[in-house]
Amino acid sequence: MRAAPSADRADRAARMHAAALVSSDNGRPAAAVRQLRAGLRLIGPDSGGDVPAVAQIRGRLLISLAWAESERGRVDAGFRLLDEAEQHIPPAQRPILLAQRGLLLKRSGRNELALRQYDEAVDLLTGQSSPLDLVKALNNRSLVHLEAGHVRLARADLRRCAQVAASHGLALHAALSRVNLGCMDVLAGDLPSALGAFAAARAEYEQLAPGRLAALAVERARALVAAGLFTAADHELAGAVEQAAAQQLSYTYADAVQVRAEAALLAGRPRAAAQWAQLAWSRFQGRDNARRAALASLLELRADLAVASEHAAAEDVGAEHTGAIAGRAQALAERLARLGLPEDARVAGLVAARALIRAGQPGRAARIAARYGPPGRVDRLDTRLLWRLARAELAAAGGRRDEASRQLLAGMAALHRHRTQFGCLDLQTGAAVHGQDLARAGLAAALASGSPAAVYRWSERSRAQALLLPMLTPPDDPAAAAAVEELRQAWHALRARELAGQPAGGLRARVETLQRRVREQSWAAPGQRGIPAPALAPFSAVREDTGGAALVIFVKDGLLLRALVVIDGSASLRSLGEYAAAAEAVLQLRADLDAQAGRALPGRLAQAVAAATRHDAAALASAVLSPLLAEVGDRDLVVVPTGVLTTAPWAVLPGCAGRPVTVAPSATAWHAARRRLGVTGQRGPDGPGPHAATLLVAGPGNARGDAEVRAIAALRPGASVLTGASATPAAALAGLGTADIVHLAAHGQHQTENALFSTLELAGGPLLGYDLQRATRAPSMVVLSSCDLGLTDVRPGDETFGMVTALLTAGAGTVVASVAKVADDTAMTAMVGYHQAITAGSAPAAALATALKRETAAGFVCFGGG
Repeated sequence: MRAAPSADRADRAARMHAAALVSSDNGRPAAAVRQLRAGLRLIGPDSGGDVPAVAQIRGRLLISLAWAESERGRVDAGFRLLDEAEQHIPPAQRPILLAQRGLLLKRSGRNELALRQYDEAVDLLTGQSSPLDLVKALNNRSLVHLEAGHVRLARADLRRCAQVAASHGLALHAALSRVNLGCMDVLAGDLPSALGAFAAARAEYEQLAPGRLAALAVERARALVAAGLFTAADHELAGAVEQAAAQQLSYTYADAVQVRAEAALLAGRPRAAAQWAQLAWSRFQGRDNARRAALASLLELRADLAVASEHAAAEDVGAEHTGAIAGRAQALAERLARLGLPEDARVAGLVAARALIRAGQPGRAARIAARYGPPGRVDRLDTRLLWRLARAELAAAGGRRDEASRQLLAGMAALHRHRTQFGCLDLQTGAAVHGQDLARAGLAAALASGSPAAVYRWSERSRAQALLLPMLTPPDDPAAAAAVEELRQAWHALRARELAGQPAGGLRARVETLQRRVREQSWAAPGQRGIPAPALAPFSAVREDTGGAALVIFVKDGLLLRALVVIDGSASLRSLGEYAAAAEAVLQLRADLDAQAGRALPGRLAQAVAAATRHDAAALASAVLSPLLAEVGDRDLVVVPTGVLTTAPWAVLPGCAGRPVTVAPSATAWHAARRRLGVTGQRGPDGPGPHAATLLVAGPGNARGDAEVRAIAALRPGASVLTGASATPAAALAGLGTADIVHLAAHGQHQTENALFSTLELAGGPLLGYDLQRATRAPSMVVLSSCDLGLTDVRPGDETFGMVTALLTAGAGTVVASVAKVADDTAMTAMVGYHQAITAGSAPAAALATALKRETAAGFVCFGGG
């Protein structure tokens, strides 16, 4: 009489177990715990007389509950539940228990024990009788192999996992295996493939298991940190931390904050990195995961050394403090070695060596560095670069300057090889952050030597390297092209609603979703591995190229700003003031220009803004130019800026009124642009002749656009003119591929979060920076007669990222664009005057200087070859 009720309870408990598995697969352990415990209450306590059906479901409930509780941070409770389950399960369920225990052991950092459990479980499972359990075991075992560096074994597990999942319709677990393959690509250094895999998995997770998106975001962020996009990584991690906390995913939360510490350290925010690392340590320590807790301690240690380095000259940061860091690092290195993490032990040893060098103990530093040896073939890029940096610092401490330079150059060469895997500007420019310490050390040594030639070489090696890579022909990707076009149309519809004062509805969210898709698709584009490092323009050739102009290369020397000045073939180094003062002056001056652009201000306010503009222009000139004017005289200027000086409105500065100024990302890029323009030796660049193939485009909703391009067309017979409905993005892009001169008069908007989403409003939708990235060629001259599009995201290594960069990368010789908002009447007067001077034979920089004599508050800048 009891069998039927017991069977009924077992059946109902089995349904609860199935529902709990759905919750668990969807990353909701708290819900799974409630469902599993309800199932256990339903079947009642074990009285030693369970019928087989009840005993079997009790075991399954306990096994699943062990995982759910451990995910909430109750790891010890999870192991106890597995021990209890082992007393109830039949022999057929033993492999399931083994795999679950392996998972808990892996999450606790005990990978060797986990592997034994997984090996036994996989041997007992078959794809026919237990496909889901086999897929889970293989997927999880692959991660243990991966962390041990056994890539071949990991790939074999994932291939088998994918085959079983596909043959049994296990879509979610097939997606999980693809994500793990992406994780493998990260460790192998194939970041485009990894980012492509993660982008594809996101769509599958959103449909099949949205609760797992936090874990996916952590893996994507890990790849982005490896790629150098620390801001994008931190954005991903902020959402992952929030979601993991809401879902009580304790492991994912700890993982996310640890990767967030890595992103902060890379971003140059060591105090934030230390805080995130401390939080990760406490969470992993609470899970009894000694390995991950030790890795969090290593991040905190690296952050502490970075803080000490920032304040090396301060009285409170001396040899005693850095010596203490060295002691902690040595102890941690030994602990990491005992935990079976040799690469991380090597990193800790290198941290100890660098701290001892700062503490004045280079002999001890050398012995510690030698103890852990050089990086292995499969070590991470940041480990290899750190080793080169430490070797360089050891050599410098011993007075071996040539060896120090060789080590730094070898590190920069490794960074170049890493950069060549990328096929998009976003990742190519982001990669520079990994070499910033090497570049900073090389430049500091050059500045200390006082040699202008050495400063030139290290200045060029450490800036705008992505712009010198060979231009890649974009792959023919219909999906990517369709995504850009869909984004364009959504943006156009959103803009129309905004102008009409109508609610945006879901359009804003749609635009954000499409932006993410476009960017992620660009990340997956492969580069051209193995191409040689770009050759720097010889200093002798650059000195000759300056002719009668003055070349000023700005560099940072710690907190200070210095300038390498080349005049009449001679070079000298000049000290200026603090970089921070110059940077603040740039921002203030641009804000002044924005405040008065196109606005009819009341008399007193207009006077106040004009006075502020004059004051801030004088402040900027005092910081960057006035100390040099005695030797520069009235020569033309070629400026190679650093940091935010890239966005300075040079024509507004006292001393630059009427003076031709060319702004170049590097001297090598300037030299190359002049060669493309056919300029050699002492001859300055001539403007394109009056019969050069010209495309003139006027965007909609722009009162002066039509008049501006018509006035310019009168100067250039035969010019193609696109206005009204014909001025589409497609037509403009076609013109970029055929014309020698392209002039675009349209409303522009710079996007600070991602400069390649900056827009030029044309008929039917905006022209995007991502459109320009796909161009196969560019005209010799492009004029962007609009607001803000001369602005750029300046990344570490003075890598610029924006509309102008995209055009210069595509091969444009000169780009004229504004770094501030500009009034319609000001733009029209300046641009028509510019083209008048060009057709009269002036070079672009000289033509712009002539045009801006009457428009002294315009932020137009001549970028490129001048």
